[in-house]
This record gives sequence, structure tokens and C-alpha cells, in this order.
Amino acid sequence: MQPTGKMRLENFSDGVFAIAITLLALELHVPLFKGTSLQASLPELLPLVPTILTYVLSFVTIAIFWVNHHQLTQNFNTIYKRRIIWGNTLFLMFLTLIPFVTQSVSSNPRATLAVLFYSLVLLGASISFTVLRYMVHKTCGEQHVPMKRSLIGPVFYLCAVVGAVFSVWISYILLAIPAVYYFLPKGTGHDHN
Repeated sequence: MQPTGKMRLENFSDGVFAIAITLLALELHVPLFKGTSLQASLPELLPLVPTILTYVLSFVTIAIFWVNHHQLTQNFNTIYKRRIIWGNTLFLMFLTLIPFVTQSVSSNPRATLAVLFYSLVLLGASISFTVLRYMVHKTCGEQHVPMKRSLIGPVFYLCAVVGAVFSVWISYILLAIPAVYYFLPKGTGHDHN
């Protein structure tokens, strides 16, 4: 394979991230308020709560992936291995499915199948990013790649997949844990989502 500059990978990936986040926002619909007073309109917002919460969870998840992807690409200037490009493409495939499964869960917040698919997509994105991260660090010559923090997402998303079969509420809690964990500031370690 001919060496490829990282700029092409970064530009393409950033475009996919931007589209995924934009598609999330496009699925938010303005409610039609029947009441004119604040007291009459507030109860009309209740049906939007699942949509807003799922949007926030998906937005934060994509943002965390973007930050970690940006940090990951700082490790190299040139791509010498085709597997890095294909690993990145696999990760982006899962990323582009997040708006679709977000809309599905927003429309069917209590449906086991919707929550199961949402959990599976986040699991696929998390595993593919973890593998990509490992490949990049190994290609850059690192002997030991710290992976402990990178396994939080895959473990909790896998538990959310299993949890969805028993209770969608358990699954929601498990899905939120990685977002909160990765969003909170950590030390100076380089082990990311």
C-alpha cells in the first residue's frame, strides 16, 4: 500500500461525524402546543422526554467518539497499513447508524427490540473504535497499549444488549454509564474510549 497522509482520513471522518450529529438534530420535531399558558403547555412536553434524553445520550456519545478519534489521529502523520483505513471505515459505519437507532428508540422508548438495536449499534461502534485504537498504537510501534479504560464502553454496551431482553430501564442505565464515565474529566492517561 502507498503511504496515505492522515489528513484524508481525518477530513473524511470529521465529515461523517458532522453528518451523524446533524441527522440527530433533524429528528427533533417542534411540538404543537394546544395550550396557550405555561401550565397548560408543560404537560404537552412530557411525551418529548424520551426523545430529548435519547438525543442527549447519542449526541454526547458521538462527541466522545469524536474527541477520542481526534486524539487518536494525533499519534501518526502517515498511514502505512490498509487495515487502519478499513478499521476506521468499519467504525464510521456503526457511527452513521446511531441517528437511525436513536430515532427508533425515541419513537418506541419501551420497545425491547428498539433498545436492543440501539445497544448493539453502540456496542459495535465501541468495539470497532477500541480495535482501531489498538491497531493505530501498535502500528506506531508501542509495545504496550493501555486498554483498561477503552474496555468500559464495550463491557457496558454488551451488558445493555443483554439487559434489554430483561428490562429496557436496566438497559438505559447501562447505556448512560459509559457516556458519563468518558465525559467526566480524567487524569493525564492516554487510555480513552
